[in-house]
Amino acid sequence: MKCLFTTLVVSTVLLAPFGRAVAFQDTNVNSRYAIELITVENGGYSISKALQRELDRLVGRPFRVETLDEVERRIKTEFPGFKVTRNVARGLLQDQLKVIFALERTRKVLDMNMPRLAYHSQQNFSFGASADVNLSKASLSFGLVTDNDERVERYSGLRGAIVAPLWSNRVRVAFVGESYRAQWNDRTLVANGLLYRARTNFEPTLLIDLAPGLTLRAGLSLNNLEMQVPAARDQAAHAVITTLRYSKQWQLGLTGTQTLEAGYNLRAAASFLGSDFDYRRHTGEARFTLASGNAEKSNANLTFSTLIGGIDGQAALLDRFVLGNSRTLRGYNRFALAPLGGDRVLHFSTDGRYHFVRAIYDTGTVWDVGRPRVLRHSAGVGIVISGVTAMVACPLKSGSVEPVFLVGMNF
Repeated sequence: MKCLFTTLVVSTVLLAPFGRAVAFQDTNVNSRYAIELITVENGGYSISKALQRELDRLVGRPFRVETLDEVERRIKTEFPGFKVTRNVARGLLQDQLKVIFALERTRKVLDMNMPRLAYHSQQNFSFGASADVNLSKASLSFGLVTDNDERVERYSGLRGAIVAPLWSNRVRVAFVGESYRAQWNDRTLVANGLLYRARTNFEPTLLIDLAPGLTLRAGLSLNNLEMQVPAARDQAAHAVITTLRYSKQWQLGLTGTQTLEAGYNLRAAASFLGSDFDYRRHTGEARFTLASGNAEKSNANLTFSTLIGGIDGQAALLDRFVLGNSRTLRGYNRFALAPLGGDRVLHFSTDGRYHFVRAIYDTGTVWDVGRPRVLRHSAGVGIVISGVTAMVACPLKSGSVEPVFLVGMNF
């Protein structure tokens, strides 16, 4: 037994230095190599000067994996539409390495999208289609819209947008241009005979990523309204717009997720901008989703959403609040609730889906200051097949009830 103990002690003493040497060599196996060349193969797309300076600074320095990981993250941030592959090869000189980051485009140059498709049996179709052009850094979008769901009027026309980074992808500039013709419901015409027949809008804005999931958008919205009555002077509804949005998803157990989306929007129209209106429009929204698996492809999810808004002053019709469409108080006709919209709104919705069955419950009210508030309720049930929902929704009230049939995507 003493011999065995003596043998173990002697072996440990003799082998310990070699063990330390081997461990040290494994941990620092690349420390004796230097970076001879580091570059980005980007197929002709230029990289920023800041990134190029960072690459030049690493030439001649020791090869460290953690440093290259950070460079790769910066490249992915600068080229969001590309897959980044790292290749390491021997250099021309001994103990030197070449590092090449290769970019491969992962998104199509041209995408055709249909972001909006909805049918409301009492309000007819709403439809939107767009073509998105994805360049190396900037993106352009051109679309056709006819919408009888979002605002007091049905608006139909063209929309274009361009988004491009300024100093980095954390700060972007966006330009939106819109030109629409307006059509009015008979109930709205009775309520207000002085309406606009067309409107154009130009929005230059800045988008700033303040933190992961938190984005600030600020700029101008320059609306020009062409009035229906030829003798009436055209009007302007120019406003300063500010939007703060937050989005985050957490893992819930082994297979579930929970997602929070929230936003606040301020639209301030004032005479110093050349506006014929002077008002402040405040809107707050929140949406919380519990899903089994990925929130976008889950077979079972439950969503709670809320909307609250208020207008100080006399707003243009395009900014007044609406309830009773394919997203709010489903089962009601918005023209029966408020043909000219309202300057106060409060809405809450519960939306659940299990496999192909979907059920909703909505409650809310839209009103003007000084007028009585009426809280209304509605419920609906339907089926979902390949992302398309077909649903029957009914107002929950006493007396005769006329169900509403809804079908479409993204509602």
